[in-house]
Amino acid sequence: MAAPRTQFYHPATQIDAALKSVERCIRRGEGVALVVGTPGTGKSLLLAKVADDVRDDFDVALLSGASICTRRALWQSILAAIGEQFRGIDEAELRIALVERIRGLAATGSGLVILVDEATTLPTRLIEELRLLTNVPTPLPAVHIVLAGSVRLEEMLAAPRMESLAQRVAVRAYLEPLDHAETMAYLRTQTRAAGLDWDRLFAAGCDDAVFTVTDGVPRLINQLCDQALVLVAECSRQVTPNDIAMAWREIQRLPAPLGLEPRRPDLDQAAPTYSASPAFDVDDLSGDAMPMIEFGVGDGEPTLVEPMPSRDRREPTAPASGDPWSGPDVEMAESHEDDPFAPLFHDTAPDPVSPSVRHDDFRDRPHVRSREGHALGRLLASLPAAGDPPPAAVPPAPPADPAPVAEAGDDDADMVVVVDDADDAEPIAGRVAAVRPGDYRSLFTRLRRGDRR
Repeated sequence: MAAPRTQFYHPATQIDAALKSVERCIRRGEGVALVVGTPGTGKSLLLAKVADDVRDDFDVALLSGASICTRRALWQSILAAIGEQFRGIDEAELRIALVERIRGLAATGSGLVILVDEATTLPTRLIEELRLLTNVPTPLPAVHIVLAGSVRLEEMLAAPRMESLAQRVAVRAYLEPLDHAETMAYLRTQTRAAGLDWDRLFAAGCDDAVFTVTDGVPRLINQLCDQALVLVAECSRQVTPNDIAMAWREIQRLPAPLGLEPRRPDLDQAAPTYSASPAFDVDDLSGDAMPMIEFGVGDGEPTLVEPMPSRDRREPTAPASGDPWSGPDVEMAESHEDDPFAPLFHDTAPDPVSPSVRHDDFRDRPHVRSREGHALGRLLASLPAAGDPPPAAVPPAPPADPAPVAEAGDDDADMVVVVDDADDAEPIAGRVAAVRPGDYRSLFTRLRRGDRR
């Protein structure tokens, strides 16, 4: 059924590995354990199984995050789960009582296991309160926390304020839907746990139908098979794949996947049944094999006309008998001369290859009024226009003499040399400023004013 019961636990690959990892984390005191999974994959069942397995050695508090909103409710829920008094006590005394119980358990070599289901609904401030319980000074770790929730749980722990708790996470277990082989084994394990035989109750193909509509989610598998058994209880017969489809529609109010549509005998004459369509071959789109269906030709059903001609045929196809269309055939133009739309654009768009259009002629464009613009303009004017004959080859000019090196005074006209000792300064065109160390404060102020003395 939908509620988790440990007596129907099926050791599938992922959930069994998660169970062993969480129990190891608790018994060795490794840290916080996370159980992450989509709805219906067995998180609540896993926590219940962990509680049963470690209850002999630890005090266990199995909580539901959806019912806890305050610190007082958190302490009360934990104390109530371990059999301590929780009514008529204020918040501070509740926490002191819980800490004393933890210390008492640690003195005996035991501890407290807190299992939080639907931890994503627990406020982050309360998750932080649980983390503070792990700081209770004991000889060995005495508080073991397991948080179970959806993928959002990892997003919550990724927040900066939860970094301290995220560093304490030692185990991350992930639950996913069952694959096809595990679904087949799960179905038979569940019926055997109930004292029944799958092959006797369900006809051939029902297991494949269950996997198709549920995608291997254990909770949906339980509900679907139970509903199918209810549908055939009065008939005392085997469950068929058609019953699986009807049960899915009954509990989900959704149509079954293609190929598993339910067929009811009392509706076979009133409505047609549908089944999976054959495989579609893209090669059927070409040639004479592809039929054409016309829609909107009247109030009746769509009319099936003759097959469309292949792409390499040009001749028109005669209309089929009963075709209401009696107008002329429409044929696409094959050349520029036969283009029926050419006159519409004859006067509006010039021929892109016309020699009258010169895309590189910028003489009628505004010129840049700058020194660089004049240089670029002279360079563009010297270039040959498109269509002009290439210029004659110009013999290479003899190498020119290297340009004389400019004097230091020309390059250093705006340079100011600052030295600490005027005696070691060699004048450069008389522009060496002797500055003492005490004058550095006012040096740049004078330079900003333009005073270079």
